[in-house]
Amino acid sequence: MRAKCRWLPAVLLSLASLTAVAAEQQARLPGLSDKVEVYFDAYGNPHIYASTADDAARALGYLHARDRLWQMDMFRRQASGTTAEVLGRDGLENDRLMRQLGIRRGCEELWKSDQLPADLKAALVAYAEGVNSRLRELDPKKLPIYFQALEYQPSEWTPVDSLVFNKYMAWDQSGTLDDLWFGVMVEKLGVEAAEELWPLDRPYEEPTVVVQVDQQKLPPQKTKPTASAGLSDAYQAAFDRLSRVTSPFRGLSYGSNNWAVDGTKTRSGKPILCSDPHLGFHIPAIWYTAHLSIAGKNVAGCTFPGGPGVIIGHNDHTGWGITNLQADAVDLFVETINPENSLQYKHRGEWKALRRVSEKIAVRGEPEQTLDIDYTVHGPLIQREPKPIALCWNGLGPTTEFVAFWQLQTAQTLEQFLAALSKLTTPGLNMAYADIHGNIAMHPCGAYPLRLPGAGRAPLDGASGEHDWQGMIPANEMPLAVNPDCHYVASANGRPTSVGYPHYLGWMWDCSYRKRRINQLLEAASDLTVESMRPIQFDHYDKAAECFVPSLLAALDADLQDPLARRCRDTLAEWNYQADTKTLAPVIWLRWFSIFREQVWNDEWAPRDIKQPGGSWGFSGTNRREPMIEVLEYLTREHPRSSWFDDRATPQRETRDDIARRSFQLAVESLARDFGPEMDQRWQWGNINRLFVRSMTGKEELGRDGGPVVGTAYTSNPGGNIGRVGGGASYRLIVDFGHPSQSLGVYPGGQSEIPFTTHYADQIKLWAAGEYDTLAMTSDPSKLPDAEKKSKLVLSAK
Repeated sequence: MRAKCRWLPAVLLSLASLTAVAAEQQARLPGLSDKVEVYFDAYGNPHIYASTADDAARALGYLHARDRLWQMDMFRRQASGTTAEVLGRDGLENDRLMRQLGIRRGCEELWKSDQLPADLKAALVAYAEGVNSRLRELDPKKLPIYFQALEYQPSEWTPVDSLVFNKYMAWDQSGTLDDLWFGVMVEKLGVEAAEELWPLDRPYEEPTVVVQVDQQKLPPQKTKPTASAGLSDAYQAAFDRLSRVTSPFRGLSYGSNNWAVDGTKTRSGKPILCSDPHLGFHIPAIWYTAHLSIAGKNVAGCTFPGGPGVIIGHNDHTGWGITNLQADAVDLFVETINPENSLQYKHRGEWKALRRVSEKIAVRGEPEQTLDIDYTVHGPLIQREPKPIALCWNGLGPTTEFVAFWQLQTAQTLEQFLAALSKLTTPGLNMAYADIHGNIAMHPCGAYPLRLPGAGRAPLDGASGEHDWQGMIPANEMPLAVNPDCHYVASANGRPTSVGYPHYLGWMWDCSYRKRRINQLLEAASDLTVESMRPIQFDHYDKAAECFVPSLLAALDADLQDPLARRCRDTLAEWNYQADTKTLAPVIWLRWFSIFREQVWNDEWAPRDIKQPGGSWGFSGTNRREPMIEVLEYLTREHPRSSWFDDRATPQRETRDDIARRSFQLAVESLARDFGPEMDQRWQWGNINRLFVRSMTGKEELGRDGGPVVGTAYTSNPGGNIGRVGGGASYRLIVDFGHPSQSLGVYPGGQSEIPFTTHYADQIKLWAAGEYDTLAMTSDPSKLPDAEKKSKLVLSAK
């Protein structure tokens, strides 16, 4: 989010306007039915005590606007497609896509419909009024520094503004380009090779939910991908254009973890719930911690600045944590436009009229632009040339994900939890659940289409109508595990169900190393407490290294002549696979593994003109055109003479061991260049794997260094892949339902968006060290510990 702006004067003016915060303050908040008391802990996390849900929503809106007003405005602009109005041309690609997806139009339609419960509508109105009350308090000349630097004024908040950001996050977490690049791979490699390298059923997967299915009663499934021939250039063009739309939430880390254990594994005899969603980091953070006590009923956890309600957390009875389901929510259709009438397309043998929506996009410093958005029966055309492609997403139009999260807050039983999730359309989530009654559950949920066998992995022919969605999988047929015999449930973005589940959900699951490690730890665990659960959530054992390193080391010569190579080999041989900050092994392993992967695959890609995004080999968000790592693990461990190891550029036939030796030598040489040949402290993982939380503005000076951190790209507590760590566990939550008022939470940021203030980044060091803040929750403010009452704000209508 870069733009020409006056940052230094704005920062100086902001500093000059700062005043000391009194221990107790009063503020007027019109519309309250009764006074609201807010207590703040040492990190600025509020405990909001209100008589009604509307009063709580109004107070939360006021606090969000006080602490995160510019972030909220940029979130709604990103979602509504109005960033170019303040950022100029830098925002145009985002704005065009958001308008094509109709994020705001869908939310406006939802607001006018009867799909929102009356209590939620009332809360959204109260929340907006709370935001606007804070906005009216502010002197336009003393707005947060971001408005001053970008020289614009925020407009008033509306209930629809709260809906649009939730819907944007649904796209961010479920909208994928997988079909486009996979269509390129199918055409250039061939169907058989694509199926071998990207199989629906990958080796070593550990499913989130094991589904008992009678295999004899299942119809035969067509699994080979379907793709139209000769269209790779069209797919590539669409991929390149959409890839330019950046998200502030997709950083260097993908994935999330959540789990719950039942009372047989805990000291309290009650379940413990853990959740740590992984996102890209930025300041201000995506989360804002809050506890709301409404007429004696409590809910606590992390909220999105911009809307009422807790997204991840717990109430007095139940708790929930999320990971991205990573199921296939998007299909792309190659359409046929009438050569004699560009406003018609073919569908099921007929020429049908495109539905056109025209929107105006304001561009700072330039004339307003008109965007014509054409819709087929499948969705908006995201491009016309070199071939028209329409995007079909389960989030198009009015969807009720906000209803689901709103009703989770008051769910008191497993049945109410499941009823709330039946309203979730998008994004697809693995929802971990626990309650005071002793139940645990895992529910991969969301609305996913019924497709013909073989459809969904690559772009489809839109004209025939053969691949049109056949409705949605019924909510009661989505996978569900309740109180399993193993006494725990866990997810880590892997395959959601076991082989044999009758519906196609997707194929681009995350690699399974985090899930394997979590299962290993939970299987062995007993007598667990909140304290003993902390190191499990902070675990930095590299399961991928355990699976690859022995086979790779076995390929090396016993009498390596190069002293540095010998030291590198010996360091890996002695490694316990813990990615601690003082060890040297992680940088050796990760560099070797990255080059090994490049040496295995690049000779196959280059002759076929398969382009990799720059610097994408290894672990990065842009690299999705490489076979998933379990496939390479399978070849490495069980098929060392596979033809995939052969280098097509040489006359001889290479094996795994040849590629391992070559890539090891290249890795040692590159490490010596980058960190010196002495293998000294410059090779220590903590000196390489350093946390940096960037500013949403893109200004380096407004980001914050978090120091050395543990973990690699493959550990359940993710670190990095040589270099800055810019993503990972965006929030960590631990709840023991034997003591639900003493849960723990932390995120790498701070409650305030204003630089140089106390709560701008005060949780970063806490997070980096694996420490937590207590998320105290009680309906009686007099019972709050003194540490939770560092200051107080009383809000009243008069």
